[in-house]
Amino acid sequence: DILTLQEIDIESYNEYFRPNLATEDYKGIFWPKSRAQTMGEKEAKMVDGCAIFYKNTKYVLLDKQLIIFSREAINRPDMKGEHDVYNRVMPRDHIAVVAFLENRATGSRLIVVNTHLAWEGWYADVKVIQVAILMEQLAKLAETYSKWPPCKDKELFRFSKEDGADADGPPPEPAPSMKYDDGTQIPLLVCGDFNSTNDSGVYDLITQGSLSNSHVDLGTQKYGDFTRNGMNHPFSLKSSYSSVRHWPYTNYTPDFQEVIDYIWYSTNALQVTGLLGEVDQSYMRKVPGFPNWHFPSDHLALWAEFAVKGRKERKQVEADFGNGRRRRGGDDRE
Repeated sequence: DILTLQEIDIESYNEYFRPNLATEDYKGIFWPKSRAQTMGEKEAKMVDGCAIFYKNTKYVLLDKQLIIFSREAINRPDMKGEHDVYNRVMPRDHIAVVAFLENRATGSRLIVVNTHLAWEGWYADVKVIQVAILMEQLAKLAETYSKWPPCKDKELFRFSKEDGADADGPPPEPAPSMKYDDGTQIPLLVCGDFNSTNDSGVYDLITQGSLSNSHVDLGTQKYGDFTRNGMNHPFSLKSSYSSVRHWPYTNYTPDFQEVIDYIWYSTNALQVTGLLGEVDQSYMRKVPGFPNWHFPSDHLALWAEFAVKGRKERKQVEADFGNGRRRRGGDDRE
């Protein structure tokens, strides 16, 4: 239903991904990295960015947003005059793309985020700041979205006969837009290439909801309130693959094999019901790394299926998928 892709350039998005995925009922949103704004049209076409595609017959796009980490950093009053912001964060042009969707049939709403962080190991502090900014902006957006008015354009939501309606009867009426008391109640997916392993400050901040200002990844750099007071966010997030024991890697090259890509989900609102398993190890023993003929990227695709939890149902224990086994269940699949 939803695809999140990183490192797609403008030309590839417009000439390949968007038209080809449109034939499979996908609509997309895309932004290139921020350096494209300073280039001519020809040069900008080659700048990569992040894209989110969603099934048009299942979802309606309510809002979309671009988060430019460097811009947010330099516009923070507490970071003005901080040399590390200008020397380390500002030169990195990484972004996040946000989509606010509504399920046509159920009225359930969903926030989908796609991001790509700095890749260099010596920029561990920058990656932490990028995520801190991301979560800060998401908290603000989610709170705004919790007060978003219901969609009243019923023609926009109405199913066609091709979408499963009874050919002899009127098309089914969609459910009303779901209401949320606060931003943390809205189901949230945060996807992307985080270039960070599970022992990093990025991982700790996302999964634990806070990070000390003394974390080793921050070093001696100074980033305003983030390094004075620490960082936090209000969401309860977990990696969709956290229940799989010994998940080997998402990035596979001759000299690097680690998990650095994630699909984070809000555990209070979503439940994992299925996962894509790992590549067969007998095949992996025959290849030195990716990309190759069968895998055109050095990153492996992640796939997860979710059910939206009922508001009043008792807390459910996440399934143990072992090594990528699949479980079916749930009513509203995302």
